[in-house]
Amino acid sequence: MSKTSSFEEYLRPIAASVPPELISPSAFSDIDCVARVLPATLAYNTFGFECRLAEMAPQVDFSVVATASCGRDSLAGLHPTSTLPARLMTDPIWRRVADFAVQWADPSSPLYRAVDNVWLQFDVDGAPAVIPIPSVFFGPQPSGQEGASGVAYEPNLDGYITTIETVIQLLSGGELAPRVLETLSDCFRALSSVEHVFQVGLMLSRGAEAVRLCIKNLRSVEGIVEYLSGVGWPCSEADVVGVFEPIASLVDYVCLQIDVGETVHRRIGLECYFGGKKQPRTEPRWGVFLDSLVRDGLCTAEKRDALLGYPGYVDENAEGITWPRALRRASQLFGGRSLSMYIRSLNHIKIVYQPGERLEAKAYLAVNHHWHTPVKTRTRQDDSYLA
Repeated sequence: MSKTSSFEEYLRPIAASVPPELISPSAFSDIDCVARVLPATLAYNTFGFECRLAEMAPQVDFSVVATASCGRDSLAGLHPTSTLPARLMTDPIWRRVADFAVQWADPSSPLYRAVDNVWLQFDVDGAPAVIPIPSVFFGPQPSGQEGASGVAYEPNLDGYITTIETVIQLLSGGELAPRVLETLSDCFRALSSVEHVFQVGLMLSRGAEAVRLCIKNLRSVEGIVEYLSGVGWPCSEADVVGVFEPIASLVDYVCLQIDVGETVHRRIGLECYFGGKKQPRTEPRWGVFLDSLVRDGLCTAEKRDALLGYPGYVDENAEGITWPRALRRASQLFGGRSLSMYIRSLNHIKIVYQPGERLEAKAYLAVNHHWHTPVKTRTRQDDSYLA
């Protein structure tokens, strides 16, 4: 991988195979402008796109993830060949991201074991600024799971909350009001032993002062309502049941998304998943679920069809595709024993609810690089590993 290698090169195989109803060529061109400033190392992790489903315009957001094993050192400026461009450091938000990553990469820092991953999300609505600004999400390491050090992370609750507040203060520049941190603490303390915040987000690109929490293992809509009541959500829990119960009944499990300021905001999200992240090829309920969104006016028929056609793969042997140079070189070293490919999958659908406003649906499209070991009997039509 050369010093000038960027994420942009890795988007080309994807741009050629995504339905234009979801991401138009012009939208991909705008995403390219963002990807041009990102280290190529981030392309080896999951990345993806957020699509609004009720709008005909294929507006998208673009997200990439850094992990301890791939991407963290690039954000911290510690990777030997792939780092953030120096011009990004003229912006205070990017400097905070880099400063945070330095602490995340330091074995003597409490963040080393406490943070599992970091997502950078870019709002792409037309040509981006010369220096695109990300919103930042980080995944707290679940208790009992191995962190970067290989040692299980077993924090006490007070220490856990303090570490999360440390990350938030680093990324926000210490600008959050004390009352926001108090409300955040209340939200963490209201969780049961099985419930877990899997992402904490700061919408830095939007200037939002609230902190977003994504919570899993609430188990049911009733569990969500009970949690919202416990953290002082200022709206009718009965309305939530009426809105979310029919939606949740169509999928395997749901996660809750809330925005936390000095109080818990009215706007909430319901992330809808199928178990094992099964795709439409093997999970017909995807079609049933998307049909229901079309009937309710939350998704256009064109985008439903495009979503069902999105999952699939493209590999280095595809005709007319310019494959990333580093991946081609790696494939040559494997001597044909492994095939470089990108797999496209539907990750989840989010339903956004705000009392008095129309529901909104968004789809989250994932892309993963994969080394596939060919089987002699496999044909080009055999994509069973995509299930």
